[in-house]
Parts: sequence; structure tokens; C-alpha cells
Amino acid sequence: MTSRDHLHDGFAVDDPWGRGVDAPLLGHLIGASFDGCKPCQADLLAAVADHPPTTARAVELACVALHTQVGGLSKSLTDPDDPMSLASRAFRELARTGLDGGNEQMFEAAASMSIHERAAAVDTATDLLVGILGTTPA
Repeated sequence: MTSRDHLHDGFAVDDPWGRGVDAPLLGHLIGASFDGCKPCQADLLAAVADHPPTTARAVELACVALHTQVGGLSKSLTDPDDPMSLASRAFRELARTGLDGGNEQMFEAAASMSIHERAAAVDTATDLLVGILGTTPA
């Protein structure tokens, strides 16, 4: 079963700055991740990783969610050299680039990453978003 066989409820994702984000694709990835559908997650994650602006937006949304829920990002989420971090190095690099409002630089950095690095960043971002969304009261 792949994401082409069925749909998950997509999350409303937008990019008010018009940076070329594939918002429906990212919303469906978050929905599949929230539903725990591994085949769809794999398929959609690959598609998001293949699109640098959508990758950057996934990381950006995870960072915004963390700021909202816990008041900021810990060093383990922004230090690319932290050997104890559970977050992918690629996520940490993008999150660090976006600190202090460097969001445009985050998008530029995502464009210079390999597809494998972007996939790792998206994987961490969706894990964080699912964790936050799953524990936030409606």
C-alpha cells in the first residue's frame, strides 16, 4: 500500500511567504505520520525530501511548534555536533540556521543539502510534529 492507494486526513499547512512550498504534500505527510501509516510515510517523505522548499517548511513548522509548546529549542535540536542528540544532524543544521529568524537562510541551506540529508531532516521534523500534536489538547 502506498500513498497513492488511499489518503489520510491532511493537515492544513500553508506558506504565507510564497516560497514554493508544496503545502498539500506536506500536509498529507503530516497526516500519514500522525496516523502511523509507515508505507505512506515512506512514500510521502521521499517526495518531500525531493523538494527543498517543502523540506525547509517541515523543519520550520517543527521549530515553530517547539517554540510554542516549550518556549524554544534545546541545544540538542540545534547543535549539529551534539553526539547525544536524537534529532538528525540535518535537522539540527537547518534548525540552527533558522535561529533568530534566519528562515530564508534555512530555505537556502535545505536547497544545498543532498536528498538523503533532507529526508533525515524531514523525518525528524515529522516525528517532532506528531509528538507535539499528539500531546496538545484540542
